[in-house]
Amino acid sequence: MGMLCIGITSCSQIPALGQSSLSGDLRMNGKQVEAAFEEQRLILQQSSAAIYRNRKPIGYGVVMSTDGYILVKNSELFELNEELKDTLKNDLTIIIDEERHVGIKLIASDTEWDLAVIKIDAENLIPIQWAEHAEINQGTWVVTNGSSSMKHRRVNVGIISANAREVKGAPPVMLGLALLDDKEAKGIKITQVADNSGAKEAGVLKGDIIKAFDGQDVTTREQIIEIIREKKPGDFVDVKMLRKDKIETLSMELRPRSEIAGDETQAKTKNDAMSGKFSARRDSFPKALQHDIDQAPRQTGGPLLDLEGKAVGINIARANRAESFAIPAKEALIVYKKLIKAAE
Repeated sequence: MGMLCIGITSCSQIPALGQSSLSGDLRMNGKQVEAAFEEQRLILQQSSAAIYRNRKPIGYGVVMSTDGYILVKNSELFELNEELKDTLKNDLTIIIDEERHVGIKLIASDTEWDLAVIKIDAENLIPIQWAEHAEINQGTWVVTNGSSSMKHRRVNVGIISANAREVKGAPPVMLGLALLDDKEAKGIKITQVADNSGAKEAGVLKGDIIKAFDGQDVTTREQIIEIIREKKPGDFVDVKMLRKDKIETLSMELRPRSEIAGDETQAKTKNDAMSGKFSARRDSFPKALQHDIDQAPRQTGGPLLDLEGKAVGINIARANRAESFAIPAKEALIVYKKLIKAAE
């Protein structure tokens, strides 16, 4: 039990599910882990909806009422295409437990939060129970849907890795650099330089340590991101860097994302490129919980459970290889009630 107590307030929070210490290769998967979280798996089986389009899994939803109202991730379901909504919803199959439902109605959607409410003809469904606490602490264990068959749900397990916060949109320009905070060097290490970037043209090299950016001393990549949010394509910035014990200052052009990343809406580092697909919409959320569960885009949209089986949020995006986001329970319920009221 000791291994599963890490990151939570006390071991008494863990349901008596027979959790035991596991070898490293079995801690995040395997039959023992699934058995330890069987109670949460059953909740996911009964109170979350698996969504298929032409027998292909495309996402999950949260059962909100006994008569078939379901909260889902909007963009994953409708592919960010308003014109196709009516066509796409006719191709959807919803599976709750082992029951299949067709004939989905789109009730309403909220693009700011990327949430939508759909309706199926059903009765006697088991709605999800939402956590009453407004905040969930960093390090708390959470459980969600993993890869599932049409009949049997599987679980994914992880922890809350950052407190709820606004997830801002990507800046309109790109440096074309992969950056790593380097505490020892008191700067930001450049680990990759994109070929089409202004940085490459200016002579920036892999291994350089950024010490100042646009006239401001910096020690974290987040500081640089905040600075370039205010910039526009074609702007130049001066970058002071440490290179082999010497200080170099270069002026680099900030270029549009499309010019550097090609068809990708956001450039990927080499590590990210090996980590599978990310959600098409993965930023610009007014508030989101961050957790470390490695989930594919088709696994978003379902409930994020605590160890008591209560939903602390609805999964909204896989952002990168280390970050997944969920809209917190309080905000998700506010949006749901607003959408239902608007539809009425």
